[in-house]
Amino acid sequence: MIGGDCGVAGLLGNIYKDFRIPTEDEWHTCPIDYCSCFFDIGVPKKSLDPNSEFKEFRAKDLGLKFEWFLSAKCNYDCAYCPSLIHNNLPHKNTPEQIFKGLDNLFSKLGGKPFTMSLWGGEPTMFPQYIEICKKINDYGSRVFTTTNGSRSKKYLSELIHHSCLSISVHQDSYDQDRMISNIKGIVQEIKQHNLSNWLMVRCMVLPGSFPHWQNFILKLQNEIPDFNESLKLTLNTLVSLTPDKTDWTESLMPEYTEKELNLLNKYGRLTNL
Repeated sequence: MIGGDCGVAGLLGNIYKDFRIPTEDEWHTCPIDYCSCFFDIGVPKKSLDPNSEFKEFRAKDLGLKFEWFLSAKCNYDCAYCPSLIHNNLPHKNTPEQIFKGLDNLFSKLGGKPFTMSLWGGEPTMFPQYIEICKKINDYGSRVFTTTNGSRSKKYLSELIHHSCLSISVHQDSYDQDRMISNIKGIVQEIKQHNLSNWLMVRCMVLPGSFPHWQNFILKLQNEIPDFNESLKLTLNTLVSLTPDKTDWTESLMPEYTEKELNLLNKYGRLTNL
């Protein structure tokens, strides 16, 4: 376990053995210029630069959050995904190890609820994944799952009962009709059962791919007339890889045109092109 997605708080221990939980009043000097992690964005921040327009940020209702990369195993092989976080090798962990780690975490927190974000690879490929989510729910805590949405509509419609879903849609790997059917099924499940778990759809926008995503969004609108209220859809820029393809750089793909970047900046958090 490390503190923060970038590890700025250092090594905290091992969830299978002994570890500590940082206190709410612990502050750390971050060594990077900007924060891009979905969860770390919400961490309280205060600028040490007296000339900075950014003085202090503290998200509302900031609770205790954990991220767990269950496995690098993935059924996709996206060219813009680092080799260190995706492969088709067997899982290194077992469900029994995960359950043991969760028991240790529950014991350490002594009843304090939290949010657990589960990543991969493709986390839904992990054995007993829904049972893992249920165990966290039974503790009174929430789960966020980042998935490529390739599992069946039946599977995802069950999973939404136990986890919020962030579906990353990859142009070169997904089946568009299947994806639209899956999203529609999840939305129907949320409405039918009045679920509190939410659905986010994140389009991975390669340079030159705007026509593809415009077509995808129009099809979604036709299938889900009120989808603006039913889900959150974002357009995501992609970051270049290092020459050895093991990690991301700090720069966007250089092939984006100025027009594309302007559109992504303007509509990246909306649902229309």
